[in-house]
Amino acid sequence: MTKQTALQTAFKILKQFFPTVDEATLKNLTLKKIEEEFSFDIPKAEEKICALTGEKTYAFFSKEERVASQKAIAEEFKKTGWMREKRSLKSIEDILKAWEEIKIYTAEKNINSKDFAKSDSIYNSRNVYKSVSIFDSRDIIFCYKIFNSAFMLASRDSSNCSFGIRVNESINCSNCFEVSWSNKVSNSLFIHDSYDLYESMFCSHLKSKRYCIANMQFEKEEYFGLKRRVEEWIFG
Repeated sequence: MTKQTALQTAFKILKQFFPTVDEATLKNLTLKKIEEEFSFDIPKAEEKICALTGEKTYAFFSKEERVASQKAIAEEFKKTGWMREKRSLKSIEDILKAWEEIKIYTAEKNINSKDFAKSDSIYNSRNVYKSVSIFDSRDIIFCYKIFNSAFMLASRDSSNCSFGIRVNESINCSNCFEVSWSNKVSNSLFIHDSYDLYESMFCSHLKSKRYCIANMQFEKEEYFGLKRRVEEWIFG
């Protein structure tokens, strides 16, 4: 995934949840600004230098001094099978030295994945940008530990979600913004520890409600009037 594709995907996610936001406002958002504004607390892979090629690669919080991309490691395997010529090992020091020579941490790890960039530990996924530990998902930007989800931005530790922005430790959520520790929430924002909510804002510990704000019940028309003000406040 290129930076441009990542930006377009981020716009698509933002536009899905904030349909009233004008195009000019979106165009003023760069990928860097989106990352700073929305994913400031999301763990990310660190930029490293591949020990085998000298090119940039990405690894998630690796304490190892030497890393190499999975691609570069695979290329080396084709050449040598990663075997070395036998030499005398007379002490534990000799063994540890030999170990250091071939101890290279694998970066940009992936299995059955494609179109990912600046990411690590990507499994059966595609269209992933600057994310870590993504499983069976697609169109993922600035995320950490996402499972079976699509079109997620700046989210973490969540599964079975779609079109989410800052959705954390939640499942079965769609079209949500700033939702945490919740299940079956849709078209809602600023929700915590709730279940089965639809079109609600700033609520905690609720179940099976709609058109609620700060745990107070509103009429549909009242709710949407206040929701427009909240959206203006977010992008103000």
